Amino acid sequence: MTVLIVGGAYQGKKDFAKQLFELNDNDFADINNFKDIYNKKAINNLHKYIKIHNIYDASEFANLLKNKVIICNEIGCGVVPVEKELDDWREITGRVCCEIARFADIVIRVTAGIPQVIKGRI
Repeated sequence: MTVLIVGGAYQGKKDFAKQLFELNDNDFADINNFKDIYNKKAINNLHKYIKIHNIYDASEFANLLKNKVIICNEIGCGVVPVEKELDDWREITGRVCCEIARFADIVIRVTAGIPQVIKGRI
C-alpha cells in the first residue's frame, strides 16, 4: 500500500504516520542515503530528499516509492523564490507528489496534527 502524507512544516505528519502505521524511527529512510528508499518502509521529508539527490525525473522517482509511507512538506505555497534552482526544486517536488498521489492508495493532509483524508480510507 502506498500512502502520501502532506502538510506544512511541523504539523505532526511523522507522528501521525508512526502512530497510524505502527512505524518507528528505524522504519524511515535516511535522506542522505539514496539506497535507503529500497529497503525502508517510510520516507520523511521527501522534499529534502529530492533536493539532496538532485531528482529531475518525477515519474521515474515516484515509481521507486510504491508501497511506502511517504511524508512531504508542502513547499509550493507562498512566495516564489528568486533563485531558479529553488523554484525548480519546488516544481519537481510538486510533480513527484502529483505522481505519487495518482497511484497512492491513501493521500492524507495533516494540519495542526489533524488528518484530513483526501483519497482512500484509513
